[in-house]
Amino acid sequence: MDVDKELHLWRNALTALVRGEQCVLLVVVASDGSSPGRAGFKALVTSEGALFGSIGGGSMEHKLVELAKVRMTQISGGSPEVRRNPAATDPAHVRSSARDPAEVLMSEAEAFPFLKRQVHRADEPTDRSGMICSGEQTVVFFHLDQTVLPLLKHITGHLVNGRSVAVQLGPTGMRTDDIPGPSEHLAFQRNSDTDWTFSERLGVEQRMVILGAGHVGLALSRTMNQLGFHVHLMDDRADLNTMDANQWAQKRSVVEYETIGHIISDDPELYVVLVSFGYRTDDILVRQLIRKRFKYLGMMGSVEKIKTLMDGLRKDGFTEEEIDRVRAPIGVPIGSKTPEEIAVSIAAEIIGVKNSTAFRDSIPARGRDDSPE
Repeated sequence: MDVDKELHLWRNALTALVRGEQCVLLVVVASDGSSPGRAGFKALVTSEGALFGSIGGGSMEHKLVELAKVRMTQISGGSPEVRRNPAATDPAHVRSSARDPAEVLMSEAEAFPFLKRQVHRADEPTDRSGMICSGEQTVVFFHLDQTVLPLLKHITGHLVNGRSVAVQLGPTGMRTDDIPGPSEHLAFQRNSDTDWTFSERLGVEQRMVILGAGHVGLALSRTMNQLGFHVHLMDDRADLNTMDANQWAQKRSVVEYETIGHIISDDPELYVVLVSFGYRTDDILVRQLIRKRFKYLGMMGSVEKIKTLMDGLRKDGFTEEEIDRVRAPIGVPIGSKTPEEIAVSIAAEIIGVKNSTAFRDSIPARGRDDSPE
């Protein structure tokens, strides 16, 4: 989940608990194959029936949300509405029947927190989700009540103030901060159904610097913000109307392009995009950045412009290995013309890099008119 969605979910959990409700937090702790819910996806179910977030949707999500509601009702003594539903209180173990793969049955032996494996294949003998996309996912059901109010206040406080916070779920409860942090932003370790931990560092964002605050920079800021990226927009032009209109970049700076090498440091997790005014400014920028290590360094421009610029770099002693670090012309070839279409093509390439998809290296380069912004 991106940071805004995380904050929305945890805030709603906190609000519900303050009102005296109880909640169940559903977290996808592991996923494999074509699973609609990926590790880290979350949904919150309140005792008043509200649902926030998602663990993948479809019949699988509906089934597990209903199970969460039933479990909350059982631990609070039941209700007439639930007692009239035999399937909701049947003591049989949870399994998907051959006739109705979305049927929910529950064992009274399952106490919070508990794990549910969901397999998205029609021919699976047990744990079928009711979906047929062939992957699988494991979901933890975690009960939230008044005892976790201090932890929820701590988590939301960090997220509101732009700070990351480590959270760990396990059979014995929830804790934060003093966690042997995973090298990745989330990790699931499971020895058995009663011996497992799920650790996640919330507030981890993908970070991007966009050099060029013109129309493409504006459109790209909007698109990448919607994809959960933290965007820092930079330009060497003061009082630029498209920068003033940019409400999607979390940070905006007027900089001297000649000093950009001192402003942007090596960062193997940073995405850097060059969509500046034209050839001269791109040449100034790329010469200072090409020897730094980034997650992604891409430059917009026509095929002819890119060829001329790269030939100049070779003439001045830049190696082929260094030149190959730059993705240029930038973006996936979709025949994009408008700034918004160009932003989509750039975003698609960046998402390919972020997700390490195999297709990204096989996509042919695409040029476009190098029109000043």
